[in-house]
Amino acid sequence: MSSPRVLTIAGSDSSGGAGIEADLKVIAAHGCYGMTAMTALTAQNTSGVKGIHVVPAAFLEKTLEAVVEDIGVDVVKIGMLGHESTIATIVATVKKYKLHRIVLDPVMVSTSGSILLPAAAVAVLCDSLIPLATLITPNVSEARHLLAHYVPAAAFDEFEDIYLNSQTSLINLAKTLHKHTSTAVLLKGGHLPLTDDGLVAARDVDKAMVADVLVLSDETVHVFTSPYIHTANTHGTGCSLSSAIACNLALDQSLPSAVSSARTYVAGAISTSLSLGRGSGPVNHLYSLYRLPYCTGHFFDYLTQHPRVADIWNDYVNHPFVKRIADGTISTTAFKWYLCQDYLFLVQFSRASALLAYKSSTIPQIAVHASGIADITQETGLHVKYCGLFGVTEEELQAAPEAATTTAYTRYVLDVGASGDAAALSVAMASCSLGYQAAAQNRLVDGASKTTARGNQFWSWVEQYSSAEYIAGVKKRRDMLEEMADGFSVNQVAQLVEVFRRVTEMERDFFTAALNQDTED
Repeated sequence: MSSPRVLTIAGSDSSGGAGIEADLKVIAAHGCYGMTAMTALTAQNTSGVKGIHVVPAAFLEKTLEAVVEDIGVDVVKIGMLGHESTIATIVATVKKYKLHRIVLDPVMVSTSGSILLPAAAVAVLCDSLIPLATLITPNVSEARHLLAHYVPAAAFDEFEDIYLNSQTSLINLAKTLHKHTSTAVLLKGGHLPLTDDGLVAARDVDKAMVADVLVLSDETVHVFTSPYIHTANTHGTGCSLSSAIACNLALDQSLPSAVSSARTYVAGAISTSLSLGRGSGPVNHLYSLYRLPYCTGHFFDYLTQHPRVADIWNDYVNHPFVKRIADGTISTTAFKWYLCQDYLFLVQFSRASALLAYKSSTIPQIAVHASGIADITQETGLHVKYCGLFGVTEEELQAAPEAATTTAYTRYVLDVGASGDAAALSVAMASCSLGYQAAAQNRLVDGASKTTARGNQFWSWVEQYSSAEYIAGVKKRRDMLEEMADGFSVNQVAQLVEVFRRVTEMERDFFTAALNQDTED
């Protein structure tokens, strides 16, 4: 059995919270095999850097050759560099051995303010190493330092601190850096927490979220947001994030998925951070080895990003059937078939909701799941009203024969409810409610859908499942599931992943069956 091979080229942190020491912990936590090439020794602790000793370039070259020629490398993570000769050595090695997957964390200044990369080395970094990278992961300060190399001083004013006042300005900074580097950029916004409105928080009490911006091209920009975690223990977050991304790439995740999974991992490491030392304590790199494989509030993200589920989930929430609803090209025949079957599905889904309320153990849980039945009643009413527009009466809906895909899906959910506990049934029902919301919201950001919304007789489907009312109802059920997830066992999680995979397959197949009814009207 071989593990993906990840080489970290970085400095050493004597306190163990950042640098190569942190990288190796992250690599181990991801099930990869870690190798090292040390660029510098640092005397540091949680309060700051006391001294730096740069490893001679000739010795670094021998280290790199020893590792690459014997064990081989799948992905390279590069952190602290320390000197221009170090950069030149790494560039030569990358070219010599054709190393092509590189995550570069351009470490320039430590969190405590210590200079870790001399100004003379920045130009070498920008001109020779960044063009070879797959991804660079600067924080806001590092992004501005890099941009200063590319942009004339007279044109740099717009990126002064006074202009970095919102999520939008972070996106603009990331896009501008990508434009000049032609390399994928992940701009880390952790040093500029935002309010709920997407503005840079001026007070600690207003800090609600952090945003990281991934720019792959002029047209492809991903904005990742997550709740702000109030803690002083953030030593090693930058090193850990870039190392986690490198591991996920080595595990064959796409770049956006690798970033998303890495952010979730780091959020867990921060939320379980260690109060060590007198300064900023280290994050908990190994929390996932003795805790559940997700942090509080991220169980559903774990389900949808799981390797056994991710592709199926994507096929489901971005199914051609939903896209054709959004752009108005679905046939009336296919849509009427879908409405009839979905009505029959909701009948069984309401039974499952009643069963879930029965299986719940607390009054608040019972109340949430009981209210779900009322939500389904309202949804079926909209189906009846919608079907009337297409000449289908409620009697015809009730009398419609149940398709095989509908029967298989609904009976599976009811079987899970009959044989399993409330957690299993909650997971079995989650793919439907949360998936419809995701599918509808994806269509709202689809440029083609926006242009065809007017006059599209099917567009109300998108509006229904992306409405504030629907989202609020789904959020109650998701929050309840996340609360339950804190008490799951590791074995239970593995079983629930399989339940979720199965129902997500059935949701995808339900849409496929509807699309197969498509004919020219």
